[in-house]
Amino acid sequence: MHREIKEELETEISVGDLIDTIEYDYPTFHLSMDCFWGEIISGDIVLNEHKDAKWLRKEELNSVEWLPADITLIERIRRDI
Repeated sequence: MHREIKEELETEISVGDLIDTIEYDYPTFHLSMDCFWGEIISGDIVLNEHKDAKWLRKEELNSVEWLPADITLIERIRRDI
């Protein structure tokens, strides 16, 4: 995770506890995604591989049209913060 975040976002992070493991069947593939809490240690986020990013407060989590696999994760995050 450290390497991926550094490569894709030019940011150093610390990796925390596992939030959840998401299993989801899309029409053309199966997704298995381990999701962890993280904290920015240094650097400003630079979008090298992504076109958009935003910080959301807890009350703003429903303002995004999440992909189907993300919905369960977002509900878990909402409960934990």
